Amino acid sequence: MAPSGRVGWTVVDAGGVAVAPADAFLRYRFDCEASPNTLRAYAYDLKLFFGFLAERSLGWRELSPAELGEFVAWLRRPAGNVLLLPGTPPGRAASTVNRALSAVMSFYDFHRLQGVELADLMLDPLRSGRGGFRPLLAGIARDSARGRRGRMPVARRAPRVLSLEQVARVVAGQSRLRDRLLFVLLFTTGMRIGQALGLRHEDVRLWRRELAIVPREDNANGARGKRGSAVVPLTEEAARLYLLYMEHEYGLLDSDYVFVNLWGGERGRPLNYAAVSRLVARTSKRVGFDFAPHDFRHTFVTLARRGGVRLEVISRLVTHRSVTTTADVYSHLELDDLRAELDAAGLLDPVAEVVG
Repeated sequence: MAPSGRVGWTVVDAGGVAVAPADAFLRYRFDCEASPNTLRAYAYDLKLFFGFLAERSLGWRELSPAELGEFVAWLRRPAGNVLLLPGTPPGRAASTVNRALSAVMSFYDFHRLQGVELADLMLDPLRSGRGGFRPLLAGIARDSARGRRGRMPVARRAPRVLSLEQVARVVAGQSRLRDRLLFVLLFTTGMRIGQALGLRHEDVRLWRRELAIVPREDNANGARGKRGSAVVPLTEEAARLYLLYMEHEYGLLDSDYVFVNLWGGERGRPLNYAAVSRLVARTSKRVGFDFAPHDFRHTFVTLARRGGVRLEVISRLVTHRSVTTTADVYSHLELDDLRAELDAAGLLDPVAEVVG
């Protein structure tokens, strides 16, 4: 852990010794202020990669495209001594394999720029898409004119959306005002959980019934809200809950953070991701279904779209960098949505008259 409180990650071998090339790359990414989640994912994926190399007695500097292809197949197997039969689900999803490949390519990119001599197949700097090494990954998996070479095709999944009944059950299932306020804010603003955990009291502007979403890099709890900022409406229910929370639970506690630890542990410390995960796990058992904090964001956007809110307005509210991002992520339309669109366009009645 750094003096600032940020947590770093590294990769160790079977003897517990840090793997020097992976450690150098992860230190570089840490110094570049990559998010904790990104660092952890890089470390995990490089641990898999160097585990594969050790198992095959391969050197990372001399890896060939065929051997990298073997790494992909190795990742997809359920276990090291199991062969996939037709129809058997792979050990890891295509999206997980793609993430591991991206980590490995970023690792090689770093060392190439540091002047490390690599195999000839890795020296060609020509790239495909957004940063993939074309000669190293060529032929491993299906290519796309717009994507990184080597990426596996991933089935597009619609974001999970909660019903209003489910949202109500989650909110009603909270015995503490703090937790109730957290879920109400996630649902009524569409903010990310990292943005909620980074909220300061100065961001809650009750006199204007608004909430400022401010990206900060110095959150003591490691919360990350990406870089988008916005000022969003604060509902009457959320404002009321905030006042009740401050009066009955927060009290005279001296802290800048809205969401803090109040029961057990060090009182007043900013609430962190682990505490929220435990809260969600307890609530899931209580309400009888699984959910994630991000599901409230998906639900907020989906309801806004179905309610006719313009895409550019939604994009600003959820702090996306562009309207294109919003349209891409929330392009899902279920059968009822499609039927409503056709009905609004006046197409269903003429069709019924023709075929009736």
